[in-house]
Amino acid sequence: MYNRPMNRKSFEFDVALSFAGEDRAYVSEVAAALRENGISVFYDEFETVGLWGRDLYSHLDSVYRTAARYCIMFVSDSYATKVWTNHERRSAQARALTENREYVLPARFDDTEIEGLLSTIGYVDLKVLSPVELAVMVLEKLGPREVEEGFPSNPDVLWNNLEVDDGDADEQKRVAKVSEAFFRALSRMNYHERLAVCGILAFGCSAELPEQVHISLDLLSRMIGRSTDNILNDLAAVRALNVKVATRELLHEPEPGDLILEDDRDLVLSFWAHSEEDQDDSTEIAYATVQSAAQHYCEDHGLEVVVRLDFRRLSSDFQSSLILPDLEH
Repeated sequence: MYNRPMNRKSFEFDVALSFAGEDRAYVSEVAAALRENGISVFYDEFETVGLWGRDLYSHLDSVYRTAARYCIMFVSDSYATKVWTNHERRSAQARALTENREYVLPARFDDTEIEGLLSTIGYVDLKVLSPVELAVMVLEKLGPREVEEGFPSNPDVLWNNLEVDDGDADEQKRVAKVSEAFFRALSRMNYHERLAVCGILAFGCSAELPEQVHISLDLLSRMIGRSTDNILNDLAAVRALNVKVATRELLHEPEPGDLILEDDRDLVLSFWAHSEEDQDDSTEIAYATVQSAAQHYCEDHGLEVVVRLDFRRLSSDFQSSLILPDLEH
C-alpha cells in the first residue's frame, strides 16, 4: 500500500546519531556524507556551540525523544556500557513506544545485546557496510524532500529515455512541450487526482503504448491505498485536463476456476496535448515523464516525488548536483 511519508519539516533533525565515542571514526564519516547531501543531522561535533552551557541531560532527552524523524543507534560493546548512550537509548525507546511506526534504526558493529532493543527489529550490519553505503541507505529511508514545484528547462534525461536523437533539436523541443503540458495538467489537479493518474502511469502496463496505459482497478487501489469508488471519482474529474480514463473488461481473462473480484476491471488512460500537432505519442511521453521523474527511487517514494510535482530528475543538471558519495570510497 502507498503511504504518504511524514513531512520532514515537522522535525528539527532528519536523523539523530546515537553512538559510543569508540565508534566515532565510522560515525563521523556517515554524518559528513549526510550533511553534504542536505540532511539535517544531530551529531555532537556539529552542535558544539549549541551544546555549550546547556543542561545536557535534559537537552539530549529532548533531542532523542522528540527532535528527530529517525534515531540511528550504532550498536557495539562500547555502546552498551556507556552512561550517555544508555540515556540516549532510553529516550529514543520511549519515543518508539508511543508511535506506531519505526523510529529507532539499529546499525550493528557487533552482536551485543542492548536492553529494550528487540531481536525482531530489523538492523543493518556495519561489518559489511562502509560509512558511505550506510549514508546512502539513510537517504533512501528518508525519501523525497519537500520541494518547490517546477519543470526543468533541459529535460535531457527524458529525451534519453525516449531515445530522442541528441542532434534533433526540433524533436527535443516537441517532447519537452508535451511533457510540460502534462506537468501543467497535473498541477491543476488536487492531490488525490494526481495520485490516481500518476499511479496508473507508475504501475500500469505499457504494452499498449503509444496510445494508452492500462492497469487493474483493484491493483491500483492496492498500490495507492485508496478505495475503488474514490479512484473512479477522482479520475472522472480530470477529463477537462486532457486526461481520459475509461474502463473495460480485464484484458487478461482469468483461467477457468480462478478467483477474481466480480467488479474488477481495467482502467485505460490516455493523455493528449491540444497545443501540439501530431501528438499521437502524448501518452507515451506522459508515461516516460512519470517514469523518468521517479527513477532511482523505490516505488512508494517515486510516486510521491511525481505527485508532489518534483520533476527535477528529468534533467541531468539536477542529478549531477547531488553530492552522492562515491560507493567505492
